[in-house]
Amino acid sequence: MVRSVNFLIRVLALSAAAVALFAYAGNGHVVTTVLPQEVDFTGYTDRLIVKYKTGIDQPTANKRRADLSAELEEMAGVRLEYIRDMANGALVMRLPRPMTLESVHQIADRIAANALIDYAEPDQLAFPTLVPNDSLYSQQWHLSDFLGGINAPLAWDISTGSAAVVVAVLDTGITTHPDLDSRIVPGYDFVTDIVRANDGDARDADPSDPGDWITQEDKSITQFADCTVRNSNWHGTMVAGAIGAVSQNGIGAAGIDWNARILPVRVLGKCGGFTSDIADGMLWAAGQAVFGAPENANPAKVINMSLGSRGSCSTTYQRTIDQLVGPGKILVLSAGNNNLEDHGPLSTC
Repeated sequence: MVRSVNFLIRVLALSAAAVALFAYAGNGHVVTTVLPQEVDFTGYTDRLIVKYKTGIDQPTANKRRADLSAELEEMAGVRLEYIRDMANGALVMRLPRPMTLESVHQIADRIAANALIDYAEPDQLAFPTLVPNDSLYSQQWHLSDFLGGINAPLAWDISTGSAAVVVAVLDTGITTHPDLDSRIVPGYDFVTDIVRANDGDARDADPSDPGDWITQEDKSITQFADCTVRNSNWHGTMVAGAIGAVSQNGIGAAGIDWNARILPVRVLGKCGGFTSDIADGMLWAAGQAVFGAPENANPAKVINMSLGSRGSCSTTYQRTIDQLVGPGKILVLSAGNNNLEDHGPLSTC
C-alpha cells in the first residue's frame, strides 16, 4: 500500500506534463505540477467569503438572511446577500453585481477590519489547467523515458498501483467511458450556482459532466460576460483518464495507476467554479463532513486538482489544505504554465 501510494504520487505529478515542482505544507505533502495550458482567467466575481472569529456569537439561522446581511453590509459599505454556509464555518455572500477582484479585495478588507471578523476575501473563480495528450499510448510522451517523461514502464515493473488507494479528481465531473467506468466510485456535485452548473440543479449526488461550453449567446448572461466562447473540454474525464484509465486492455490510453479507484468530485461548471465550492469539495473528498452532502463512503488518500485562478493562495484554500495535510492527505495541485505569475493560487499554498 505504501509503495503504491508513493508510486502514484510521483507519477501523478507528471501525468500530463514534463516538469514537476514539490512543496511541503505542514506534515503532509502538497505536490505542485506545471501543466501546459492557455487559460482565460477572469478577473471578476460577485461573491465574498466571510468568516467570523471563533468564540464570537454566530448569527442564528433565522437571523442570517436579514440581520446578518445588514450587519455585513454596514461593514462593507455595499449591499450583500447571504447565500450559504461553508463546511469550514465561513459564509458565502453575494455582491450587488460582478466586480473586479481589486474592488472586491477592497470591500473584503473593510469587512476584515471589524473585530468580529476572522477573515474576508473574494470568492474567486478557478478554471481547468490541463490539456491532455492523444489517447494512443505511443503518443503519451509524458509516460516515456525521454523528452522529460516519467519512465512509467520502469515504475510499472515495481508497482501498478493498488485498489486500496482512492484518488479524488476535483474538476468538471465525469462522463461514461469504457476505460474508466470500472474504476469510478460514487462522487458528488458541489457546484451551487444552477446556471453555472448547467445540469438543471445545484448540489446533488450526480457528478456527471453535462459540458461547459460557452456560446456568444451565453455571454449575455451576467455569469458568463467575461468568459471565452469555446466548446466543452470534458476536462474531468481527461484528468481521470490520465490518472487511472484501465490499462492492459488493448484499447484507448494507458493510465498511470492501473488499480486505484477514482472519486469524481464536480467543482467546476461553465466558466469555472468558486473557491467556496472547491473548498467544500476538498473536505468532502477527504472524508470530512459537509452540511447537506452525504457521508463520503470512499475517502480519498490523494486529491488531484488540475485547476487554478488569479492571485496567491487564499486564506480559504490555505486553511482547507492545513485541515487535510494534518491527517496525512496528499494534494496534487496544478501550477499552470501560462508564463503569468498570478495564475494558480494553490501553487503558493
